[in-house]
Amino acid sequence: MMMIHYPAIFNFAGQDELIYIATQSSFEQHYQLQQPYFTPDDLLIDATGQAYLLHQFTQHSSSMPALSLRQFELLELTALVQAHFFALAQSCVVKIQAPSITALFDLLLDTDNE
Repeated sequence: MMMIHYPAIFNFAGQDELIYIATQSSFEQHYQLQQPYFTPDDLLIDATGQAYLLHQFTQHSSSMPALSLRQFELLELTALVQAHFFALAQSCVVKIQAPSITALFDLLLDTDNE
């Protein structure tokens, strides 16, 4: 059992777009909006690279320990973020690199508000 470390992202199965989750309250807000559309393979990936299945949460359980599905490495997450920007028709996605998962997720912050 592990705690979620923010920032985090929602990664929906079969979709390249990611949703940036800054805090637990942001999680609860997005969770409530997205919950009707979750599939069994949708993930929450936190700042440590831990991935959790979204359907195992309840709206207010993001502060509770959750069972981690797997651990993502920085390179894998960089590829996910590159795919996200490619889906948004951004140029030069191969140049997207970050020294840490948190820094990588922070790149999504600007695009999520557009």
